[in-house]
Amino acid sequence: MGFIPVILTMSAAILLFILAVHNSLKSKKSQMEELRFSMEEGIKALTKDLSGMNMKDTDELSEIFHTAKSALEESHQEAFHLKVRKPYQQIKLLKSQYNQLIARKPYSFVAKIMGHQPI
Repeated sequence: MGFIPVILTMSAAILLFILAVHNSLKSKKSQMEELRFSMEEGIKALTKDLSGMNMKDTDELSEIFHTAKSALEESHQEAFHLKVRKPYQQIKLLKSQYNQLIARKPYSFVAKIMGHQPI
């Protein structure tokens, strides 16, 4: 009878850990989507010829960023820095943090259980 509270406490701690990691990974994904949307809006506002490009793929995001930077006029440098470059840098940082978190051992088990894949 003395082991039942210990087992319940350990299982509750494991469940809370799983839920916290899942929430953290889901939060990073939603932050990346918000930043991608703000970057897309910034590119649409600054460069008209790139407004039809698809920004859903994270691999193409780098190409789109460099294309937008090269097509930019000199008068829009400050706006480009605020509306496109900062979100792009934050997306890269969040992607790196997300992939590093999934690669680490206790978190990789939770990622497999909850279906999170590296980006």
